[in-house]
Amino acid sequence: MGETQTRSVPTIDLQDFPAEYKKLREAREEWGCFRIVNHKIPLTLMWEMKQVVRCLLELPVEIKQRNTDVIAGSCHMPLTQLNPLSEAVGLYDVTSSQAVDTFCSQLDASPR
Repeated sequence: MGETQTRSVPTIDLQDFPAEYKKLREAREEWGCFRIVNHKIPLTLMWEMKQVVRCLLELPVEIKQRNTDVIAGSCHMPLTQLNPLSEAVGLYDVTSSQAVDTFCSQLDASPR
């Protein structure tokens, strides 16, 4: 009988960063996702961010389609037959107040 190999999503420990950099890079390239621990982001902030994302994804499709590309993949990515579980809206540069304002105006959302 063949041996069944169980793999799990890689975990990156930010307490040991930059020593975890190689592991992060491999996780990104091989899995496309990873779990981060010891990030020190307050649970309340993570909860609020999830609520905002949920509100954005519940917008009508016509509004989400206003979210246009700055670079490939930074726009509304609808559910598809090939990807039926993941929908996204994209904001290219969260550090740019202009980019945030543009994103929010495209979706009729408040930047604050």
